[in-house]
Amino acid sequence: MGTALMPFRVALENRSPAVFNTGRHVLVDASGAGQGRYCMAAVCMENGSVMQMHSKPSKAFTSVLAEQECIEWASDIWPNALVWNDCIPAIEQVLLEKPALQGWVYWPTPRMRKPFHDLVHQLSVKAREIAEPTQWILSEGFSFSECNLVSTNATN
Repeated sequence: MGTALMPFRVALENRSPAVFNTGRHVLVDASGAGQGRYCMAAVCMENGSVMQMHSKPSKAFTSVLAEQECIEWASDIWPNALVWNDCIPAIEQVLLEKPALQGWVYWPTPRMRKPFHDLVHQLSVKAREIAEPTQWILSEGFSFSECNLVSTNATN
């Protein structure tokens, strides 16, 4: 799927949201939660359907480390899936030092991001104040523009 010179980039023929309609995919994002804290989010998909959504506070204190951590976390929560992260261009040099990531970690180009990457980003923002790992569900009547997500944790 990747190109030879940039292994984390999607081949031109696959640069469409339709790529998510087959196979297993995890879209991950980390967002700043203030005071050097970051929150990670993951949307797990199979054959075009959202199957699971998770958030978790990051242990990292920089955005680069938080994005790396969420890429590694993705393989723990949804094994044998392609991992997608929109910060690949900013951290590509660091990722190139980890050849094992090549072939399963990718950057979704801008035209691939709607609606699923938007969902994972909205989840990472919504979960910033939650101090524990959380699984999420789409609420009834879910709207991508409103991002009405519901935590499955009883206290949230």
